[in-house]
Amino acid sequence: MEKYLEIAVSADFSQLDLAPYKRVALEAVTAPAGLAAIVVGASDLVARAQAKLLKQQAHLDIPVIYGDKQTPAATLAKEVLRQAQAYENEMVPAFLTDLINFADEKPTSFTTPGHHNGQFYDRHPAGMVFKRFFGDKMLTADVSDTVPELGDTLTHGGTPLTAEQKAAQVFHADKVYFCTNGTTSANTICASALLAEDDLVLFDRNNHKSLYNSALVMTGATPVYLRTDRNPLGLIGPLVAADLDEAKIRAQIAKVAPKKANAPRPFRLAILQLETYDGVFYNARWLLEKLGSLCDYVLFDCAWGGYEQFVDLMADLSPLNYEYGPDAPGILVTQSIHKQQAGLAQTSQILKKDHHLRGQKRYVDHKHFNNAYLKYVTTSYSYPIYASLTVNAYLADGQANKAWWEETLRLGIEFRKQLLKRSKLFKPLVPELVAGQKWSEIPTEVLASDRKYWQLDPKESWHGFNKAALGEAILSPLKLTIQTPGVNLATGEYEASGIPGPVVGAYLTERRIIAGKSDLYSNLFLLTPGESRLNMQTLLEAYLQFEKFYLEDAPLEKVLPRLVEQTNGRYQGYGLRQLCQEMHEYYAKLKINRLQQALFLKPDLTGFVAKPQKADALFMKNEGRLFSLDNLKGKVALEGALPYPPGVFIVAPGERWQQLDIDYFKALVGAMEQFAGFDPEIQGVYITKQADNHLAVEGFALDDD
Repeated sequence: MEKYLEIAVSADFSQLDLAPYKRVALEAVTAPAGLAAIVVGASDLVARAQAKLLKQQAHLDIPVIYGDKQTPAATLAKEVLRQAQAYENEMVPAFLTDLINFADEKPTSFTTPGHHNGQFYDRHPAGMVFKRFFGDKMLTADVSDTVPELGDTLTHGGTPLTAEQKAAQVFHADKVYFCTNGTTSANTICASALLAEDDLVLFDRNNHKSLYNSALVMTGATPVYLRTDRNPLGLIGPLVAADLDEAKIRAQIAKVAPKKANAPRPFRLAILQLETYDGVFYNARWLLEKLGSLCDYVLFDCAWGGYEQFVDLMADLSPLNYEYGPDAPGILVTQSIHKQQAGLAQTSQILKKDHHLRGQKRYVDHKHFNNAYLKYVTTSYSYPIYASLTVNAYLADGQANKAWWEETLRLGIEFRKQLLKRSKLFKPLVPELVAGQKWSEIPTEVLASDRKYWQLDPKESWHGFNKAALGEAILSPLKLTIQTPGVNLATGEYEASGIPGPVVGAYLTERRIIAGKSDLYSNLFLLTPGESRLNMQTLLEAYLQFEKFYLEDAPLEKVLPRLVEQTNGRYQGYGLRQLCQEMHEYYAKLKINRLQQALFLKPDLTGFVAKPQKADALFMKNEGRLFSLDNLKGKVALEGALPYPPGVFIVAPGERWQQLDIDYFKALVGAMEQFAGFDPEIQGVYITKQADNHLAVEGFALDDD
């Protein structure tokens, strides 16, 4: 079978027969991770030094075999192959190896998938384009789940189980369940395994819509919502610390489930974000000390994290790094492996840590949990996608992964320092001063090792979150947020001029630099070991070029040529400043950041009229009707409404529409009308363009008249 790793050899061994591995000259190696072994002469000091350097660069324990002229070539080759194969077996998941070997045999297929090794695509130009782009190997690896030698992804047998066990070991979980339908399915599995009708759920209002749907709509559980903060930039912040008092929580329970208000553990499940989209990362220990005794289980949605265990600065924040006793809650963590780890799109995993509950009634064993798993995973896995989950588990193992993350952390810190040094307009979201010292002058090693430089202290104004408690959360250094001018973070007041984040985001996109998100006055970038110094320098230079364009008020057709071309003359004759200022004045006039904050600080979130499940059932039975946005006030929402990203409900099913909600969606739609090409995705309200280009907006609500 073909080998996809190589063996590096010094000049003395350039003729050594190492088939099936390919030889590569030691001095030609640029990617040491692609090596299965290195062969050098025992007395060749230069080659030995090169081999040592390659291992150091890779942070990998690549086997080095020292040869000499006395050893027969066949004997040496046999030993090299033995060590290379052993190293490959250790470092490459067996599932991936088996899949590659099966695909490389090019079997004749009469089963699913119906493209049959890509041959169906040969019949049409669209198929040929698809096949030539993605390649034969991907298509032959897209195999049926009926191949026994590839194990069982559904009942966790064979090499899929081996990979899940590796992930459990690496992430400090009891069990891991791989999902290829995204964290929407991972969250749904967890909710289905834990919740039944009328169970109580302690529910973080920052939760993704998948959790509203799975934990509340699909199960019929009753929520007690927890309010959350936003800062003046529009960033998603932490839970309101004052609301986590047990007496306050029990008072909220009394409003929706009076009989459970005094129960020792009133909540079957708490569902909390471990990290928000914008990088606010909770201290799980702090949250568990506040809430753990009230809950049978806690589900931490960590879609935006998963890397924290491999960064010394953050490792103690992870709930998977703690030991638990019989009185603690069970722990579930969902991670989007495709977001800041190494999975292909749609990959997710569930990490289960609850062996401390065995023998208790509240314990959910594997049989019950896997029953929920089988309800919501596909029976036709994409094996290339699944293989990337197994690869991620192996990448995450060992000291190499920690070294990569530590390098990435320092790369991000150095970028922030460079931006502070070189830009007049843009700055990273970090404190200007810490204990009287400029953040930019603090040694990188200190910033990379002490959480105090990243913590959200409510007494400090640099981050704009004033509802947190000291010790509740930090700002993740692996989420790079760059502030754009326009809002005073300390006061929340709009400044005379500004550069909205969406304009910068559009500029970066036209230059094929893709941000994670562009918010009102910020841009977000996700940092992973996939970054390079070149990537970071490219990003820095792009910001500095935008700044130059802004200061000289360059024509918009020069800065955003695609936008100008695609918007039918809307921005004809504009300079960059004019677009920025018009959008800034629009935001400032409506005080849209205040609106955002107020949306998630509504005083009585338990005052919903109907549970989400009931509201959804009425929607499905067509009991409601569409109302114009102006007429929705006081109406009971039958469908949740949200902007995407971040996919967090503004109005949940069963709640009454408030004027605040209406004003916010009016602001979004007004921006769509005024600023063509900057349309947000809005779900749960329906937008129709009228003959006069005005946008009519409607939402489904209960017709209680």
